[in-house]
Amino acid sequence: MQSTYTHTADLRQERDFGKKIGATFEFIAAHFRPLGKCLLYFVLPPALLMGVGLGLVTNVIWNEVGKSINNAAQAGSSPDFFTPVYFSGFAIAALSGLISFILLLVTVYSYVRLVLVHEQVPTPAQVWQDIKSRIGRLIMAFMFLFGIYIMLIALVTGLTALSDSFALLFVVLFPLIIYIMVPLSLYFPVLWLEEGGVWQALLRCFYLIKGKWWSTLGLLFVAGMIQSMLSMLFALPQYAVLFGKMLKIPGLESDVFGVITQCLFVLGIMVTYTIPLLAIVFQYFNLVERREGLGLRSLVDSIGQGPAPVAYNQAYRPDDEGEY
Repeated sequence: MQSTYTHTADLRQERDFGKKIGATFEFIAAHFRPLGKCLLYFVLPPALLMGVGLGLVTNVIWNEVGKSINNAAQAGSSPDFFTPVYFSGFAIAALSGLISFILLLVTVYSYVRLVLVHEQVPTPAQVWQDIKSRIGRLIMAFMFLFGIYIMLIALVTGLTALSDSFALLFVVLFPLIIYIMVPLSLYFPVLWLEEGGVWQALLRCFYLIKGKWWSTLGLLFVAGMIQSMLSMLFALPQYAVLFGKMLKIPGLESDVFGVITQCLFVLGIMVTYTIPLLAIVFQYFNLVERREGLGLRSLVDSIGQGPAPVAYNQAYRPDDEGEY
């Protein structure tokens, strides 16, 4: 019997590598419509704005490329990419992209948190209330992570300047950054699904990942590869626009069509990025269960609280008088 992923016991389980990937897609299949509705309400508007910004940028680039190819007189001149439209599109795409990713992250994790707490399918209104109630924690977390990022950049810059060698960057610092980033992948699941502060969440990530660093890295790599391959399908239409501008194909060279294809590409990225977000959530539940057994304890505590099971047999029923 396939799990519906609406109970605590469905989520808090120890799972091996394959079962974590399987649980990710089972959860998406079980909650496709309600979770999709939440993403439609909260993530779609800024994602479309990001697509418009990317469309403006790519239209400028591909128009110049098309002119260089089709006009021999301009073949030797450098294309003029950096126009006001280019910079405005880049600014729109960058800002709306950041907002889109933040809303995607908190929408998915708020949805999972409400399923975990209430053991029922949440509505978009409930998800939005949960997001608003934890927005202060979210802002503090991003400021905290931004501070860590600045410290790492300063460390890399300082050590590179002192050593005057880029070999140190790849031999020592790059592995160190990778080592730190893997535990930080658990940061937002821990922050959103538990009640600790931003610093406690950071310490909790390193505590949970002890002995499971490589498996977490492997899960992130596989989930990221799946997401990348699926998102490539949404990238195909934009290449039609590129060839349309290069070959002057009516309809395909339209700037409006270029914006539409970029919107489709961004929506594809946002939808498929739920895969690595949910995969790391199931890794979080797996690590917590291995160390603390919260799911097992909740099952033990629930013994005797539900209705007594009723024995039933298809062959022998209490209202059956039998044969005499």
